[in-house]
Amino acid sequence: MKKIKIAEGLYQFQFPPFEDQHFGFNIYALINGQEALLIDTAFEQHAKQVRENLKKEGIEITKVVFSHFHPDHISGLPALNSPILYGNGLYKASLNKYTPIEKHHFFDGMNTLTERSQLTFGSFNLTFKLIQGHVICGMFTIINNQFVHVADDLMTSNEGAPLLPSVHVENAKKHFDSLELLKCYASCTLLLSHGNALSGESEILSAISDRQSYLEAITTSPQPISIDAALQDTHCDFLHKEWHEYVYL
Repeated sequence: MKKIKIAEGLYQFQFPPFEDQHFGFNIYALINGQEALLIDTAFEQHAKQVRENLKKEGIEITKVVFSHFHPDHISGLPALNSPILYGNGLYKASLNKYTPIEKHHFFDGMNTLTERSQLTFGSFNLTFKLIQGHVICGMFTIINNQFVHVADDLMTSNEGAPLLPSVHVENAKKHFDSLELLKCYASCTLLLSHGNALSGESEILSAISDRQSYLEAITTSPQPISIDAALQDTHCDFLHKEWHEYVYL
């Protein structure tokens, strides 16, 4: 585990990928005195390490904001001591699809967020943009209008290599649109669920453009296309090209 200070009171806990994979896992912690708000919980072994690290400093995890409800973002919750939960109101659709029914009770009492919601935590002011594409229950979290947690709309390896967007063809246009929205925050620092923080307007817009090029190619093609055809107008070398095999399933 790496603990990276992003800003005063804002930390990234980064974990390595599983074997034969290129994407690691991040949990972000906002600190207010002796309390912490997490963005996502990764898997249980990851959440335990974050909990213990903060506990050594006398800090208790009291709130969790979920960027979305895929297992690699929510499965760490049982390792925590019943924090207050926040997430997109469509969270149950993903729970029903990806999470065993016997674990749904961990998410009871979810506080659902809208684009009019504001959450204040110490010196941090959080607002939200609801997104779809990668998943039905996605959400950008904007922190003090300086940082944007982008869920899985942009993903890289822990070394910064780009990861292919993970999406079904039926949702590719929505994913394209959520990236279009993300352009509005290109002057901010982007906090990735998988990978390192990304900053610099030119670099961010270039990263968005390459992903949109891929998404547009699969959206506009009247029939399934190969990965090489889908990437012909991009300017980077994506990892996990095998994810393209699931686009049309």
